[in-house]
Amino acid sequence: MQRWLPLMGALVLLLRASMLASAAWGNVGMLALRDELMAQADVAPGAYPVYEALDETAATARVMQTLRRAVALDEDSLAARWALGRAALAMGDGEAAADALRPLTEGARRNPLLYDDALTAFSHGWRPAEVVALYEAVPPPQWTSAVSDTVALAYLEGSIGAREQGGRGALERVRELRPGDLYANYHLWMQARQDGDLGAAAAYSETLTYFPLEAIDPGDERLLDYVAEAILALLEDGLWDRDKTLNVVSFLVWQHNGATGVERLLEQLTERYPTEPEWPFYLAELYHRRGDLDHAEAAYQQVLAVDPEYAQAYLCIGMLYETRAEGETGE
Repeated sequence: MQRWLPLMGALVLLLRASMLASAAWGNVGMLALRDELMAQADVAPGAYPVYEALDETAATARVMQTLRRAVALDEDSLAARWALGRAALAMGDGEAAADALRPLTEGARRNPLLYDDALTAFSHGWRPAEVVALYEAVPPPQWTSAVSDTVALAYLEGSIGAREQGGRGALERVRELRPGDLYANYHLWMQARQDGDLGAAAAYSETLTYFPLEAIDPGDERLLDYVAEAILALLEDGLWDRDKTLNVVSFLVWQHNGATGVERLLEQLTERYPTEPEWPFYLAELYHRRGDLDHAEAAYQQVLAVDPEYAQAYLCIGMLYETRAEGETGE
């Protein structure tokens, strides 16, 4: 027995050295990540992880390499894995963040910050089932609008198949998290009408008519993919009139012109209502706000093809030409 003691001692020292090295590499990586985030003018270091906050540079590549090294040295290290997950989130790599944080879900149940990071990683890593599994295993340690939006999005991503099978559970869960959600309320309204439940249909209809601001102004713009689909249906089914739809679209172009769902909605409205110049005008404004001048000009010209006297389009084309000229002269 005694002859094994030196070997056991050596093994303990080796494992301890590995863990100490992991901690050291993890600390170095976190400090480097902090420094990189602080170098971004619009990112506060206390607020990370911010998804896609950092560009891929030699410096950020070194951060990721350092943190991967820390995890390789001690795969069970919570600190190293959490640091790698946070860095991956800041780099916009949801898959890597999800892989790093998945083994930490047990600890996430007791730590609000880790819980938020794990949900964000699973969501951006396109793993809605894991978002739902973590959420249903234990309530969030701390409720925030970001948690509600992330979990609601996961339920929405799984709701289509459930609806086709006649189920509505996912949509009801979305409504619990986002009571004014247009997509969930619209499809629940449709189902209530089909079931002849006039009381429930009236309740959903009232929510769709007098919706809260967060219904069209979510923190996670991916939800707007579903919102946009609902807006088109609400207009076509007569729950919304044209003026209401125009007001909502105007807000979306102003606040969320980078969202793919808003762009797709305007393309569909322009196609379905070809004699109405307002829809291509808002599409042009969306491109204009993005700085996509070529697409903006084409859409403004489409407005004038429908209504040659649409004065605002002429004004915006003039502003567009001015912006383009300034860019060419370097002013």
